[in-house]
Amino acid sequence: MLRLLRTGIDRLLQAGLILSFTVLALCVIWQVVSRYALGNPSIFTEEVSRFAVIWLSLLGTAYACGRLEHMAYDMLAEKLQGQALLTHMRAVAALVLVFSASVFLYGGLKLVLRAFEVEQFSATLEVPMGYVYSCIPIAGACIVFYQIGILLNPASFKRVNEVDDAIEHVNKELAA
Repeated sequence: MLRLLRTGIDRLLQAGLILSFTVLALCVIWQVVSRYALGNPSIFTEEVSRFAVIWLSLLGTAYACGRLEHMAYDMLAEKLQGQALLTHMRAVAALVLVFSASVFLYGGLKLVLRAFEVEQFSATLEVPMGYVYSCIPIAGACIVFYQIGILLNPASFKRVNEVDDAIEHVNKELAA
């Protein structure tokens, strides 16, 4: 059940990341075209691209936490094996859980609710900023979920070496 939920959250984060990156890329392309080819720069693209970067970075952080690809000092973890490594993973997960739950989840929810309460809108698009800020508690909830998963079953989380995976994939394709 937990693995199914984790897969679902991974897929939702992937979709959110793809959407955010696509929006960002299209905004930048349109800004360049409208400014240099049309001579009339678009005014909304700067704000949309800023919001896309915010969502991209926070959702990317949550996704990286779930794949153990976040920034970390791993010199100690690389030297540990067996139960010592699992204990280390649990200790780090507990620290990240406390931070994420208090700052991202609790603080982010307070920020979102406050932005709606005071009716804060973005300058150009006049979008309620609560929607923009909502990526903070969403990312926090995902990070909390992943950290609970690590606490419960740290062996099911392993760092993915994408370079080795890519090389292995290329070698299989060349052999076929």
